[in-house]
Amino acid sequence: MFMKKAVIISCLIMMMLSALGGCSGEKEASGPELRVGVIGVTSGELFRKGTYILAAARYAVDEVNAEGGVDISGVKHSVKIFPVDSGGSPEIATQMALRLIDQDKVSVIIGGASSGVALAIAEVCEKKKVPFITPVASTNKLTAYKYAFRVSYTNSVQASALAQFVSSKLKNESVAILYGVENPYSVELATLFKNNYAKRGGAVVAFESYPAGSRKYEVQLKKIVAAKPKILFLPNNTKKIQIQARRARQLGFKGILLGSDSWDPVDLLRNDIFKNSYFTDHWFPGLPIPGSAKFEADYKKKNGVDPTELEALTYDAAMSVFAAIKKDHSDDPVAIHDSLVDMPPFAGVTGKFDYNNNGDPAKDVFISHLKDGHVVLADTVFVE
Repeated sequence: MFMKKAVIISCLIMMMLSALGGCSGEKEASGPELRVGVIGVTSGELFRKGTYILAAARYAVDEVNAEGGVDISGVKHSVKIFPVDSGGSPEIATQMALRLIDQDKVSVIIGGASSGVALAIAEVCEKKKVPFITPVASTNKLTAYKYAFRVSYTNSVQASALAQFVSSKLKNESVAILYGVENPYSVELATLFKNNYAKRGGAVVAFESYPAGSRKYEVQLKKIVAAKPKILFLPNNTKKIQIQARRARQLGFKGILLGSDSWDPVDLLRNDIFKNSYFTDHWFPGLPIPGSAKFEADYKKKNGVDPTELEALTYDAAMSVFAAIKKDHSDDPVAIHDSLVDMPPFAGVTGKFDYNNNGDPAKDVFISHLKDGHVVLADTVFVE
């Protein structure tokens, strides 16, 4: 079994390398370059997230290059990105990160659409002393890596904000939780929410898990419905929650659906099952954040679509890197790391933040509400 898995992964890596080519599909630049690796995913359940990451990274790079590039020691450097596909696999992500650092000589890596993949990239970047910024991975385990940064809040912050929201705004109603037992993000967030909610006097009446690869949740959902919760918390990816929520409704669950930042409103707004649901959010079009409206308008003008939260987060990740480089005028990976830690708070389109000493920004948590075919702001929670 192990050998079979290794062969499959090796074949996938070779296919990805072949498809991406020697210059990673980007135009050759003349003159000095700042090389930036971008690890997305173009296949599997998270392919849309990977597409968002790459589109936003390209948008940020085009914006900086249109202004003449990045000044490094008095010399303008054009920014060149090297995009690779993780396939949604930590094993492949490891190989891609090594390739970006050893072969393509990138100074920084942006990406990681899931916690498992982000942790694999962080492991490589820690050993190689190359900064890595993930737009969205929220696992607490990432904090241990000195060279890892994130634009998103951590699972601890997210879980605390959710518990506070359910307690204060949803009147401490009973909650059931269904989570993926082999998914680091799902396990961590489910457990942290359960503990935080209990401290606030809330009752978690069912705490059910499912194995990786599962597409049927009958046994778990029957137990959940039998416990008669008022709220069902699903800290899982969008493809899975649509199956889970539909089956829960069929089995008789009539309460509120509650989600995390893994939910993608692009899909859920089209699904009547998710009417009046709530989920944690980082950003959405229309928020009154300085610079956000301009980003929305310019992005839509260039790409023909409204940006999503992941595109806004990725844009902030990239632009914060360029700000750090402009501060110390160096493309040395260690210098970029030090500048990211030391630079003043960065005013991004998702809000003002700094990376602190541990790479984790202190940010507001937006609670979004799917209402009347739109995403509206239900609450803003700041967790210290």
